[in-house]
Amino acid sequence: MSDNIFLAGEKVILRPYEPGDEVVYAKLENNPETRRTLFYALPITSAAHKDKTGKFLHDPNTILLTICRTEDGTAIGQTAFFRIDWVGRMATFYIGISDTGNRSKGLGSETTRLMVQYAFETLNLNRVHLHVAVKNKAAVHVYEKTGFIIEGTLREAMYNQGEYADFYVMGILKSDWEKIKKDKI
Repeated sequence: MSDNIFLAGEKVILRPYEPGDEVVYAKLENNPETRRTLFYALPITSAAHKDKTGKFLHDPNTILLTICRTEDGTAIGQTAFFRIDWVGRMATFYIGISDTGNRSKGLGSETTRLMVQYAFETLNLNRVHLHVAVKNKAAVHVYEKTGFIIEGTLREAMYNQGEYADFYVMGILKSDWEKIKKDKI
């Protein structure tokens, strides 16, 4: 288990990239189920993902973390803020869990909550948003549970599996997060 913990929850720890994580990241993008829900179209090798990850790690507008299970420290996916606008105080959120066996266990929900809390309480962002396929009901549920609101629909935004798919634009504001925290106390 890594001692390089950045954010910790009960079920997951989020840590910076470590050599070898590119294998998990490539597995995430190559997994047929993940490709279907996250709309990855092209195969990627671990070596190519190492190069891709290197670019993200050197981008000042990206924060990339590896998701690990707390129980054993096993890396199971990645989460990130992309296109951070430090003046506008907003970022695009991403999460992917590589193995379907690690889904529906609250790991994604806890990761999302930790990242949103980090965005508002540490980075002082005002807005976090994302795009999610309308048909990805499980992800939509996780985001709504965390406080994201459906703000609109991008009609036929991407092509995948023989059809054009609609995507929701979902967002959460710092004021939404403060209200959620207050209501839980």
